[in-house]
Amino acid sequence: MEKKLIVSLKDAVTGVLHGGAGIFRVLIDEEVSGAKNFSLLVNTSKAGTKGEEHKHEVEHCWYILSGRGTVYLDGKSFKIEPEMAIFIPANMLHKLDAEPDENLTYIVIYSPPGPEKLLKQKGADAFKS
Repeated sequence: MEKKLIVSLKDAVTGVLHGGAGIFRVLIDEEVSGAKNFSLLVNTSKAGTKGEEHKHEVEHCWYILSGRGTVYLDGKSFKIEPEMAIFIPANMLHKLDAEPDENLTYIVIYSPPGPEKLLKQKGADAFKS
């Protein structure tokens, strides 16, 4: 497969987000673009989604594009809204809840890459304890 340097959202690798209440779209990773040090996704959680607490062995960050919600980091809750960035260190328990009135769309960057591979393989069953 030829590596893409430019990827449109409509051409992204897409699947069901863990927990089954949204979608993930992988725009850049090693398979798609040859990126070896990070991966970039755009996730959308359906309105009212209550996330499942989980952790990753890599650090990552989110940037909120639209919608509002609550992020839980090591058991502490924080309200989030568009134009906010969230850093999640490696192995930190976290979860994300979307407000009931609108979908929550956000950019995800994993560094180093890895969790997106599990999402692509297992979809809604990824990151289960």
